Amino acid sequence: MPPEIKILVLEDVPAEAARLDRELARAGLVFRSRRVERREDFVQALIEQPPDVILSDHGLPSFDGLAALALAQEKCPDVPFIFVTSALTPEMEIEKLTGVVADCVPKSRLEALPVVLLNALRRAEKSRPRPATERAVEGEKAPVVPPVLPICSSCRKIRDRHNQWKPAEEFFRELLNIRFTHGLCPDCTPKYFPGVQPPAPPSSPGRA
Repeated sequence: MPPEIKILVLEDVPAEAARLDRELARAGLVFRSRRVERREDFVQALIEQPPDVILSDHGLPSFDGLAALALAQEKCPDVPFIFVTSALTPEMEIEKLTGVVADCVPKSRLEALPVVLLNALRRAEKSRPRPATERAVEGEKAPVVPPVLPICSSCRKIRDRHNQWKPAEEFFRELLNIRFTHGLCPDCTPKYFPGVQPPAPPSSPGRA
């Protein structure tokens, strides 16, 4: 956790941004926030001084939160993105389920924001890969992955070396320290959100 949290706030109403600051300060967080409302200012902030976390409204007059999310994923995909808005949409919920959005906080429940923000930062820190030099200093050894994994044909649990059947998420977390986020693929999204178009996968950067 950084000693001072750098927060980028996408919000067109200064009074609303001040409300966020008050809630975070009331919880004892040490932070520095920067408010922007235009697309060009948002992109400039991402490039000049990448934040530790992004708090975004949705229905801005000239720039919307989903467009901001796409830009954030392009410029700094490891930075947690939290929607703070009065207009939650099914698209936002899908992005949360797929792990692209860290969380969504209604403006009517701003008291939850400090905890949501800290949890998002902790998850981002845990998921960030450690440098190889750091792992070597700690004397870590690469785990041995069996060439064949016994997996249940019905429930898809995997049998470990102690003959214990475990869910895939638990098995790989214990063996390789791999953590999973639970989301919805484009094929399954319509089952839970009928009529909502699944988010398009991020485009690969083109070659010059």
